[in-house]
Amino acid sequence: MKVTKYLSLLFLLLMIACYSGSRLSQPDYTYLYNPEQKLIKPDLKVYHNSADSSTLYFRIKADDILYGKMQSDSNLTTRLLMKYKVYDYENKDVLLDSATIGLIDRGQNENTDYLQGKVNMYMPIGKLYRLRIYFRDEYKDLNTVYEQLYDKRLNGNQEFYLLKQNGKIVYNAVATKNNSISVHKSPLITTTNYELDSANHQFKMTPPPFVMDAGQQQINFSYRSNLVFEDSLLISNIGRLNRLIPADSQLLRMHFFYFQDDYPYITELEQMIEPIRYISTTAEYKRIKNALNLKKEIDAFWMKIGKDENTAKSLIREYYKRVEIANRYFGTYREGWKTDRGIIFIVYGQPSTIYKDLNSESWIYGEENNILSVKFTFRKIRSEESDNIFILQRSEDYKSNWYRAVDDWRQGRINS
Repeated sequence: MKVTKYLSLLFLLLMIACYSGSRLSQPDYTYLYNPEQKLIKPDLKVYHNSADSSTLYFRIKADDILYGKMQSDSNLTTRLLMKYKVYDYENKDVLLDSATIGLIDRGQNENTDYLQGKVNMYMPIGKLYRLRIYFRDEYKDLNTVYEQLYDKRLNGNQEFYLLKQNGKIVYNAVATKNNSISVHKSPLITTTNYELDSANHQFKMTPPPFVMDAGQQQINFSYRSNLVFEDSLLISNIGRLNRLIPADSQLLRMHFFYFQDDYPYITELEQMIEPIRYISTTAEYKRIKNALNLKKEIDAFWMKIGKDENTAKSLIREYYKRVEIANRYFGTYREGWKTDRGIIFIVYGQPSTIYKDLNSESWIYGEENNILSVKFTFRKIRSEESDNIFILQRSEDYKSNWYRAVDDWRQGRINS
């Protein structure tokens, strides 16, 4: 049985201060979506649970951490450092809070999926904050850095709620099992009357990058109920899309989602069908969708483009690995593989360079400033549904490049 282990906090050095800091440089974030780079890629969740402070929950994949032995200690341990800095968003040089935390896990457990912990940060109510988090693996001598915008204005955004399923924090607002989920409300939100809406709407996948109009989709919420929401709420029947609507119209709606069991992973044949659409013809896709023997038809598709069994297997492994990565990192109110970043990542693969700030991401394939390279820019959209929505700046100029990338797949070649 796989378990989640909590990190012990060996030491905590609080350094709360207000002073001028230097302007932060923009690093290359290529490692973010690359599973081959075993760097610390944490899941993060901020919960505004008091007027003066907020809690940062984090979890780290055990596979991304190196265990070693300290002097005079026979046990395998981690040697991790986490440092955070909280900045006033409006006054970018004002540092409000910072801390360096030593994270020690004694005794490596091969059944441990994640190591996780939490820390309280100074964040007074009523402002926007820029949070920068650094992780360092001492044994690897490697550092990673993450930056996020958090909103503690009293508007009832997602950060004023905490989701748990099976006793575990839900970091991305996506339930991984179709069973009950508990929602915890910050004491700062005093409204108790809510409406719960649910829908089983299936969002369409995003179109190729040269299609200028990505289209809007209307959602019909088929289930509604009125609730009294004090401190916590247990919801037994969840749909694909769920929203809690406070009676106070000045507050935002809270959203959470369920796509499939064991999301973001592909575990059923049926889940392999739709992602094929990005590289299949209309006729091929219809044939797979309507197949009586689904496995036979999916195998036939990959054998057709792979030409031999070994190549076909390699194509399947790589393609659906990318689907799972897209689900993990790019999910919003729809599965990650259906999003703008998802389609680009699946077809083109890991970018050569990624630049990222609070409002955008730029992905470059090929050498930067080379005439043969291609660049995709995604703009972050502020939305109550999700804080992970990035919209591609579309252009008809992508058309020929897109078809070349799709043709590589259809010729049995993998772009990476």
